[in-house]
Amino acid sequence: MTQQEALNPHTGTIHIESVKTRPADRYIFAAGSFSWALAQWFMVWLFAQVGGGAVAVGQYSLTLAVVTPVFIIGQLGLRTVYLSLQTSFRWLSYLILQLIGIGISILIIGVYYQLHPELNLPILAAVVFVRCFDVYLDILYARFQRENRLLLIGVHSLVQHFGTMTIAFVAIWLTQSIPLTILCVGFGAMLVAISAQRYVVKSPPEQGALKGGYRRILRAGIPTTIAEALAALSLYLPILFLSLIADSATTGVFATAAYLLTAVNLSGFTLKEILITSFRWTFESSGSSVLLRRAHKVAGLIALSVGVTIPVVILAGSPVLQFIYGEEFALTYLELTVLSVAMLPIASSYIYEGVLNVLNAYSGHAWIWFFACLLGVGVGVLVINTPDFPPLIGALAVAVTTGWGRFIGAFGLAFRARRHAHTVKSS
Repeated sequence: MTQQEALNPHTGTIHIESVKTRPADRYIFAAGSFSWALAQWFMVWLFAQVGGGAVAVGQYSLTLAVVTPVFIIGQLGLRTVYLSLQTSFRWLSYLILQLIGIGISILIIGVYYQLHPELNLPILAAVVFVRCFDVYLDILYARFQRENRLLLIGVHSLVQHFGTMTIAFVAIWLTQSIPLTILCVGFGAMLVAISAQRYVVKSPPEQGALKGGYRRILRAGIPTTIAEALAALSLYLPILFLSLIADSATTGVFATAAYLLTAVNLSGFTLKEILITSFRWTFESSGSSVLLRRAHKVAGLIALSVGVTIPVVILAGSPVLQFIYGEEFALTYLELTVLSVAMLPIASSYIYEGVLNVLNAYSGHAWIWFFACLLGVGVGVLVINTPDFPPLIGALAVAVTTGWGRFIGAFGLAFRARRHAHTVKSS
C-alpha cells in the first residue's frame, strides 16, 4: 500500500489518503512479526535442550527481563510517534533521536551491572549487542511503515528471524556457548540492518515534512516511552518476582510456560500495527464514535478466538511442555488454568491502545501500564509475605493482575479519549 500525503504549511498537519494495496503485503508483514516469536521460542528451546536446561533458560530470561525495559526506554517511543503524530517531521530527526536513545540504553545497562554484578556478564553483553540492532531496525521499519511498505518489513523480518534460528543452531553446535550463540545472532541482525538502511537511503524525499521538531517529538514520545517501558516491565515482572523468591530453574520453567503470553502479546501487537493506519482513516472520515465501535467489534472477535483455545491449553499444556522442553518443565492443571486467565485479555488490550494512539492520547498509555504494574507489584508483595505460597502460582497471579489491569485501563481510557475527541470536534 502507498500513501498520498497533503501537508498544511501553517499547522504541519498531515492528511493521508489511502491507495489500494495487495493483501499479500499484510500477510507477509504479519508473518514477519510472528517469525520473531518463533525465533525467540527457538532460542529458549535450544538453550533448554543443549545449553543447560531450566537453569540456562532462567539465566537468559532474567537477562532479557533486565535489558528489554531499558532498551524500550531507549526507543523513546519513536516508532509510535512517527506513525501517529499529526504533525509531520523529517525521518532524520527521529533517526538522530534513536541513536541517542541507544547510547543511553547502553549507559544505563552498564550502571545497572555495576550495582548488580550477579548477572551473567557474557550473556548480558551479548543480549545488549543484539538489542542495539533490534532498536535500530525498529526505527528503519517505522519509515517503511509510514509509507505502508509492509512488504519490506515482512521480508526483512523473515530473513532476520529465520536467520537467527539457523545461526543459533549452528553456533551452539560448534561452540556449546550461550553467549557466543547470542553474539552470532547479533551479527545476523547487523546484516539485516545494513540491508534495510540501503532501502531507506534509496527512498524518495519526504514531501512537506518539517525540519527539526525534536522537542515536539520528545514531548509526544515521553509518555509513550514510559508506557512502553512499563509494558515491558509488566511482561517481565513475574520473572523479576521469581528471581527474588526462587532459583533459576523455577524461573526457567515459568519462562517456557509464559511464552504463551508472549505469543498472545505479539498477536495483539501485530494486529494493532496492521490496523492502526486504517483506524486513523476511520477517525478522519467518520469520527471517534465510529472508530470506537469498530474497535469493540475487533476486540470482541479477538477475545472469542483466544477463549476457545483455553480448554486446549489447560488439558494439553503440560504434556506439550514436557515433550518440547523436557520432563522438568511440567505444570499442574491449576497453574495452566491461571496461565489461561492471564492470557485472555492481552490481545484485545492492544486494539484499545491503538485507538488511543490514533486519538493522540499518548499519556493514557503511561497511566494504563502504571496502574497494571502497580497492581502486579502489590500482588507480588502479598505473595512474598504469604507463607508457603507456591512460587509459580505467585508469578502467574502477578501476570493475571497486570494483564487484566491493563485491559481495564485501556478500555476505560479509550472511552474517555473518544468523548474528549468528540467534544473538541463539536466545539
